[in-house]
Amino acid sequence: MSTSSPKIAQVVCTYPPYHGGMGKVAFEYTERLRARGYNVHVFTSQMENPLLAKEGAGGGRDPEYIHRIPAILSIGNAGVMPSLFNRLKGFDLVHVHYPFFGGAEPVIVRKALRHDQGLVMTYHMDAVATGFRGAIFEAHKQVLFPWIANRCDRILVSSKDYYESSALAKLDSVKDRVEIHPFGVDLKTFSPGVEEDLQMQLGISKTVPVLLFVGGLDRAHHFKGLPVLLESLKDLSQPFHLVVVGSGDLKATYEVLVRMHHLETRVTFVGSVSNEDLPRYYALADVFVFPSVRRAEAFGLVALEAAACGVPTIASSLPGVRSVVLDGDTGLLVTPEDVGALRGAIELLLTRTDLREQLGRSARLHAEAHFSWEPLMTQLEATYKSVLEQQSKREY
Repeated sequence: MSTSSPKIAQVVCTYPPYHGGMGKVAFEYTERLRARGYNVHVFTSQMENPLLAKEGAGGGRDPEYIHRIPAILSIGNAGVMPSLFNRLKGFDLVHVHYPFFGGAEPVIVRKALRHDQGLVMTYHMDAVATGFRGAIFEAHKQVLFPWIANRCDRILVSSKDYYESSALAKLDSVKDRVEIHPFGVDLKTFSPGVEEDLQMQLGISKTVPVLLFVGGLDRAHHFKGLPVLLESLKDLSQPFHLVVVGSGDLKATYEVLVRMHHLETRVTFVGSVSNEDLPRYYALADVFVFPSVRRAEAFGLVALEAAACGVPTIASSLPGVRSVVLDGDTGLLVTPEDVGALRGAIELLLTRTDLREQLGRSARLHAEAHFSWEPLMTQLEATYKSVLEQQSKREY
């Protein structure tokens, strides 16, 4: 095993250019670790869109350290990938991002046979669904998840708040291996600014406050709560304009809701936005709205980006999200799916310019104090070194 430049694998179900929190975290880890001299490779599922499968996060072809693997069976963002067992041969440490149904299992089988290969898991969220998928998730949680978790050398969670209410907290056998590792934000890329040109380009009057929503509009991100937000806006008398950043197969459904609520002149869908242009949309916003309705929302990278840009957030009071958005300090928290409460919070910030500015300043300070990437990467590096040094001596 190399101790000077260990070979590390990041295993994750999605990866840029697909827009999603798990892939974004894996991307940041990969690029920042490589900048620190680590030999990092990414193993992710091959996307159904062949163009995306060939494109990297910057719009060009993937670098050689990104490996998109075809799955023998795919359901949503999950993919059964038994070839991972052999592909991970030779790596000193594997970092799997969970949940990844069909991808985590071959990683764990390899760990069970190779105790000296370090294994770190980031537990992003509980897998939550209804109907048949929900039954599968529940069976997995009862049967396979304890087996998976017990074979990890470290389990990382983004906040103590989310961990304490998660399925992971019910496993007493792994509590001594759980570490709090918040995700970060690039404080230079995302910083306070003004974007009058973009506001003019979108045809929004300078006198109208701008609300911003950023999130996937596909079925995998159905929990983002855009329908709740649209319903809360239909009876607002104050001037406002909502800008929706994101794309996906549910976009047409949301556009129908806009028409049903007679909001056509007050809502603009801009589609997907490049990483380079995204900060401009935060600079455009007076208020960021983060109305997620399920605990599948476990942190809130977009709310963190808004905070770094000095924009206050109105968010659902969900475990994990509450560590990013501090009620009455950096934004306002409301009960998930409570249309009236969300409407009231929006009305308050639309009418109270002074409060918006106060919360926005505090949000930036909170991001600077707790979510700068450099110290968080140093913390991750220390965890990796600890795992590599112990060489998985734990007995099974």
